[in-house]
Parts: sequence; C-alpha cells; structure tokens
Amino acid sequence: MAERPPRPITKDWPRPATSATTATTATAATGVSYLTTGSQRTIKYGTGKHADVELSPQPSEDPEDPLNWPLWKRHLNFGALLSMVALVGVMKTAYISVNSVIAIEEDVSYTAAVALTAVPLMVSAVTGLASLIIARIWGKRPVYLISMVMIFIGVVWNTHVRGSLTQNMAARIFQGLGWGAFDTLVLGSIQDTYFEHERQPMIIIHYVVSITSMIGSPLLGGVASAGARGFELQFEIMSAFLSISILLLVFGAPETTYNRVVSDEQPLTIQRSQSLWPTITYTKEAVIEYVVKLKPWSYKANEINLPLILQAPRAMVAPTTGLLFTLTLLPYAGFWSLVSSLSLLFSPLPFMLSSASLGALMTGPFLLAAPVAVTLASPLFLGRFIPTVHLTTLVVGTAIASIGMLGFGLYLAGSMEMPTDGSADPLSMPWELGMNRASLPVASFLLGLLAAGSIALDATIRPVIQRSTAFTSANLAVGLRNTADMHGGLTCLRNLVAGAFTLGLPDAVFMWDGLKSATLGMGITQIVVTAALCGVYWYWDENVRRLDGRVMCLIDLSILKRTDSFFDTD
Repeated sequence: MAERPPRPITKDWPRPATSATTATTATAATGVSYLTTGSQRTIKYGTGKHADVELSPQPSEDPEDPLNWPLWKRHLNFGALLSMVALVGVMKTAYISVNSVIAIEEDVSYTAAVALTAVPLMVSAVTGLASLIIARIWGKRPVYLISMVMIFIGVVWNTHVRGSLTQNMAARIFQGLGWGAFDTLVLGSIQDTYFEHERQPMIIIHYVVSITSMIGSPLLGGVASAGARGFELQFEIMSAFLSISILLLVFGAPETTYNRVVSDEQPLTIQRSQSLWPTITYTKEAVIEYVVKLKPWSYKANEINLPLILQAPRAMVAPTTGLLFTLTLLPYAGFWSLVSSLSLLFSPLPFMLSSASLGALMTGPFLLAAPVAVTLASPLFLGRFIPTVHLTTLVVGTAIASIGMLGFGLYLAGSMEMPTDGSADPLSMPWELGMNRASLPVASFLLGLLAAGSIALDATIRPVIQRSTAFTSANLAVGLRNTADMHGGLTCLRNLVAGAFTLGLPDAVFMWDGLKSATLGMGITQIVVTAALCGVYWYWDENVRRLDGRVMCLIDLSILKRTDSFFDTD
C-alpha cells in the first residue's frame, strides 16, 4: 500500500515582531526595548504595575494620540459615553409598563401603542449602520454630538405629548435617530482609547450597563408612571440626567478616531500619565486651551472611496455575522416582543395590573440576566472559549431560553383554560379561574429564564467575532476595526428584526391560544436552529472564517488565481 503524503502545512501570515516573538535589547529604566532583527523599532511598555506589559496597540509619540491621553481623560471619555448608553437603554423600554394606558387614553389599538417602542428601535438600526459609515469618514465625535441633539429633542418633546399619539411617535423617532450611534460606536471608542490589557474591564462595564439599564428601566418606570403625570414623568426625570450627560459628552468626550503611524526609529518622548485626576492648574487660560481643543469635528479620512464606505456594510453581511444573527435572533426578539406585550396580557381581566405591577414583572429578568451577563463576559469564560465550551454554551443557553419561552406561553395559556374534568363551576368564566391558578412571580421567573438564556447565547458573540477577525485581518488595527464593525452590524440587524417582532406579536397573542402557539413556534424553532448551527461550527468553522475574509475583501483573490506552472515550458 502506498504511503499517504504528509498533511500540507497551513500557511499563516507572518506575525508582527513583538517582545514575545523576537529577541529585544532593553534600555535602562525607560520602559522601552529595541528589536534585534535588523530594525530599531521601539517597543513600548506600560507603567507602574504594568511596566512589564508590552503595549498593544503600540502608541505613537503624538500627545493627541488617544492612547497617550492621561488616564483621567480616558476614563472621563468612557464615563461620558457610558452615561448616554445607560439613558438610551432606559428610553428603549420606557413604555413597557404603560402600553395599555396609552392605547386607552389615545383610543388606538394596542399595536399602535407598542409601535412607540418598535418604530424607534427599527429607526436606530438604520442610523446605527449610517453612524458606522460616517464615523469611518469624519470621526465619531460629530456623530455622537448630532445623535445627542436628536435624543435631547425627543426626550424634551416627550414630556408634553400626552393626548397626541402623532407627537408621541415623532418624539420617539427623534430618540431612535440618536440611539443608533450609541448602540454601534461605543465599542470602537473603547478600543481607540484603551490598551489591550486595560480594555477588558471597560468592555464588561459597558455591556453590563447596557443590559441592566434596558431590563431594569421598567422596574422604576412603572412606579413613576403610576402618578398623575403618567409616562411623561419618566421623560422629565430622564431630561434631568440627560442634561448632565450632555455636559459630559460635550466637554469630556473628544475625538478618538486617530490614524496611528509608528516609525521604525522613533525616540521616546511621551510619558503616559496614570493619574486618576487632572494635575493642571485651573486658570482661565487652561480652561480656554482645553475647550479650544474640543472641536466638534477634527478628523477626516485620508481618502474617501467606495471600499471605505462599504467596510461596515460588508462586515454586517459577513457569514460569521449572519450565523450569530440567526443563532441569537429568536431569544432576543422573542424577549423584546413578549415584554412589550405584558401590558396587553396583564392589564385586562382577570389581572388588572397597574403600571407599577407590570414593571415589577421585570424583576425576574433583571435578577437572572444581570449575573449571567457579568459571569459570561469575564476573562475566565473568554480565556477558555474552546470549541467544546462554545457548543456547550450554545446548548445550555438554548435550553434555558426555550424553557423560559415555552414555559411562559404554556403556563399562562394553561392557567386560563377551563378544566375539562368538571371541577369548575359551569357558570364560571376563564378569568375567574385564571387569577387563582396563574402566579405572577412564576411568570416573571419564566421571563427571567428567557432573558438569561438569551444573554448566554449573546456571550458567544464577542469571542466568535474576535476569532474571525484574528484569522482574516492583516494587522491589529484592521482587526480592531473589523471587530467593531461586525459587532455594530449585528446590533443593527437584531434591532431591526426585534422591532418587527415587537410590532407584530400583539396581534398573534391577543388570545391565550395565540400566546401558546407563538411561544411554541419560537421555542421549537430555536432548538432546531441551534442544533443546525452547532453542526456548522463543529465541521465548517474555519471555512466560515475564510468566507468572512472574502466577503469583507480582506483577502486578495488575485493571488488565488491559477498561474502557469513552472514545468509548463515549451
């Protein structure tokens, strides 16, 4: 039997030379070393307890480089963006506990009332993609400022819209126009301003704040809306916090997009401050100098062309993005649509819940989803994200989400059905039995399981995208850019479809049998989808990443074309 030929060696692109891969020559007490492979490129290290950590990305020697900002300035920028992220999360779910009240007061259908949540969510998907494209050309700060103005107009307008559904919708659309930028660009801003060893805690904080503010908003919003001012009081409170966030954004969030060029021979001139507080002298001249540097627009791409404009759209339609979208869609959109229908299900007889009680139904999701989000975003999970852990997370997350989704529909529908064993009074009505047989804490717990399962599936998004970008990107800068674009594109897709689900589900669950059918359909479909995608990830994971490179034009296809063989001679 002929001996099988050896397995071909996988060709990887050469790794950039770092202190971990090449010999270096260290200088005396400077936190700098030099490559000994023919180039005298300076390798820069951290300071303080991170003095032995090679900085990644390597900063330039420009003091305007965001990586060279003092630590207090970077934290201020992060805090300003985080405050807006929290407010956007609160706005998204502000109407969950008052949809029925709006429908009754405005004399419109429940679908028209829930459109006040669904339509701005879909609008934010469009503006989110537009923000990714515009920020690539003119930077992030002007996009943030314009989005902030849109949100401010919408929130202030929303404080005086009671009695006019048209004005209410217009105010919400203005808010949706501003949500997109803070949904898609903040991760990129974090990558712009923090080194790799500093970035992980900031990403976790950003993720947890966005989740908890969105899920926890109805807990307080329902109580605030129970008074005479109704839901308008929520937006009056938001206006007060928004005024603070506007000041932070205007004066504490400079432009972070920066074309970084590191020369092979670049002397060390910048000392990066790790101070948590500014050490400047508070004089009139110092304040003027600081404010003058905060230009609304200070960045422009070197060249505006079609490939630059198509970077974000290509990342959105990449195969990895599509698989993650398919995998996480039903739990995410199902949770959005079910919580938006809570007022439809529990405001009429037999429950007759007030806005405060409807908001309290979000206790289960808040208590179960927040710990899962923190745990699965930790480095402990990400550092062990091997294929078996990946597939296990998908199976467990799908099981929990399906139990919550199926349990919520079957439990409530079963509680409202008339018994067939003759134990009920023939003259009794379903709602007379449902009040005694349906437990609101159980319903809240089942919604919490759905939220926790959805968060567990979402926990696979970041490591899967990072694995794809590390495989396809030519260098670190391209990898970080593609990571932000793929995250932003996935967010846009999910918000667009979640808005459509939110708009359409009330008509399907108007009757209890409809709720049962809808949750059965979504739960069973999610199980089938997860089983199919587990097979894709197990057998064709590397092929998917190769397709990512082709779709995002990160691979030069010309090198794959057949050329004449060396042996094809005359």
